[in-house]
Amino acid sequence: MDDTVYISLKRHVRLDQRLISFFDVADVQASEYMMPILEKIIVKQVPPSAGNIVVVTVLDVVNAMKETMPDSKAVIAGETESIVSFHSVNNTAPFWKIAFVWLVLFTGAALTIMNFHEDVSMQKVHVMIYEMVTGSKVEKPLWLQIPYSIGLGLGMILFFNRLWQKRLNEEPGPLDLEMFKYEEDINGYLAANEKEQK
Repeated sequence: MDDTVYISLKRHVRLDQRLISFFDVADVQASEYMMPILEKIIVKQVPPSAGNIVVVTVLDVVNAMKETMPDSKAVIAGETESIVSFHSVNNTAPFWKIAFVWLVLFTGAALTIMNFHEDVSMQKVHVMIYEMVTGSKVEKPLWLQIPYSIGLGLGMILFFNRLWQKRLNEEPGPLDLEMFKYEEDINGYLAANEKEQK
């Protein structure tokens, strides 16, 4: 029988309990008879004093596996560190917090757009364009301003690739890419910080 276990750690894991099991942090390829044994392995018991973020290395996983199956061979294929963050099950924000954040963001975005339009004299530009196209001067060219306002909103939706919780296509938007880069930087920092503390 083949006792080889191929291990690749998951990059980032969110758990609601402080008991980290083998399959919580590792993707594994092994013989069928080994899977139930691997399922029962506890890699780490994390005390609350350790904080809400812990780095689990491949050595932690291999050591836990060797305690249960000393004759097994581990082959590392992929990630060697897994960032584990602990979150309580009921982690929803109250409605008043969501409403407050929404109001602040909406007001800030509206003021930003209005200040930009004032800086570039958008009202004058619309009046000039209307005059060039139609030949008559109007102080409020609504035929230009209304489609412009609708297009501004639709352009943001298309640019950020989001309509409520749904994506418009499979490509990640700029916000998704920035969040991914941010999470990668945080994970790299946490892994490096963990090594310095050891």
